[in-house]
Amino acid sequence: MFNRAAVLTTVAGLSFLAGCGDHQDASPGVASIARPSAAAPSAAAAPSERPLIRLDASEEEKTRLQDVYIDCLWANGFPKQGALKGRNGGYPGDLEDFDLAPAVLDKIKTACGPKEPELPLQRAKRLDPKYADHLEANVKCLNEHGLKAVIENDGPALVNGLPSQSDGHWLDDCEQQAFAGYYSTLN
Repeated sequence: MFNRAAVLTTVAGLSFLAGCGDHQDASPGVASIARPSAAAPSAAAAPSERPLIRLDASEEEKTRLQDVYIDCLWANGFPKQGALKGRNGGYPGDLEDFDLAPAVLDKIKTACGPKEPELPLQRAKRLDPKYADHLEANVKCLNEHGLKAVIENDGPALVNGLPSQSDGHWLDDCEQQAFAGYYSTLN
């Protein structure tokens, strides 16, 4: 039987690692540090106020927001056992990867898209008119702190893979510094 704890454990780790590999369009040797992609309909159709996983959110708050989304997926036809078979190992980052019937996929996107939580960087990418400038500042900061980074697929990407544990904080620190003006507007 499907284990919700497995999904939630996977989700917690994925908020940082899901974008770090296996992108079909990623260049070899470049680890993307973008957060998981939105599984909602296109950005034009997505609501501007999906639930936000704030930078200071507790694990309990993250889990609560993710549970609402996962429950919606299940209630609208997403297979409970199929959740663990996805490329992300649990949390379906891209519903298109699951060979769902078109009617089920449309029903899930309509009902659950507005409930899918997003990280501040995801919201900035969708809504911040200065996203490109902030992204450049983020990559510049990473490079200044010894983490070789580039812009790839409209997000930051590390050339040499993930940093050591002692340097890992720069991923969040540089993002927060670069997007500080925009992030301060999030509620």
